[in-house]
Amino acid sequence: MIMNPDDRQPAERGLSWWALLLGVAFGIAVALVYTWEIDPVIERNTAPWQLSAADREDYVIAVALSYTANQDLALAFDRLRALRPDQDVWSLVADVACNRIKTGQVVTNSDIRVIRALEGLYRPQGASGCADGQYPTPAPVTLSAPVPSATPSPTLPPPLTKTPTPPVPTDIPQTGEIIPTRTPPSGGYVLSRLESFCNPAAEGMIEVRVYDRLGQGVPGVQVSVTWSGNERDSFFTGLKPEREAGYADFRMTEGRTYTVMVPGLTGDPRSVEAVPCEVTVDGERVTALTSYRINFTQRSN
Repeated sequence: MIMNPDDRQPAERGLSWWALLLGVAFGIAVALVYTWEIDPVIERNTAPWQLSAADREDYVIAVALSYTANQDLALAFDRLRALRPDQDVWSLVADVACNRIKTGQVVTNSDIRVIRALEGLYRPQGASGCADGQYPTPAPVTLSAPVPSATPSPTLPPPLTKTPTPPVPTDIPQTGEIIPTRTPPSGGYVLSRLESFCNPAAEGMIEVRVYDRLGQGVPGVQVSVTWSGNERDSFFTGLKPEREAGYADFRMTEGRTYTVMVPGLTGDPRSVEAVPCEVTVDGERVTALTSYRINFTQRSN
């Protein structure tokens, strides 16, 4: 039987269409691999007005913190005008501060420092917003040194007398607000605990606790945190007495490495990294930012 050549035409056409589709798909896949993995596009020299909403807020905060340090109002104005040339720059700073108040970003000492820097930039220029004076004020820190007491040493019991020995006074619990006072670091401090934990409700926190030789919390100790070479922040223990007398905390930014120190620290300071972590909450895996507990204990003489 002789086959008519026209009878093979549909099959040949179908095969060619499949080959064309496979070629197009392969070409798209190769292009995506090249642009995403081999030679991705790297954005450079991005103008401030091209930033995302979150990055624009960080930009305004950076300008406010810089102004707090150098008090160069003209420089701050030029930087803010580059972000929004057609908008009142001082109202823009007030809006950023208001947004941080509304989103509850007034928990840590660093949060309060940012709100103060923003308000210190826009309010003297006549702008106002919902953040005016709304940030909490930390408890005052009294830098007074208590009278040192001698280290108790074992002694023999006194001889019996007819006069009864008065009872040894005990510590009377204090009431009201705790005012942190600085305790001299006799013998310095040592790092006694460093552990990480994953808590989505309080992610990215450095929880610092300072104890004396007897295991009591020490308020009024200055804690210094450094990152990115020359970036630094300082805060004091005892501003959150509901946690502990010697407690202080600091919120980290993802991707950065932080070094935590206290005065009189013996040995090299330790660093911690703000990296993601996972934890199971109500049967589901949740991703958060790693937090750390760091304890310093006073050395014995």
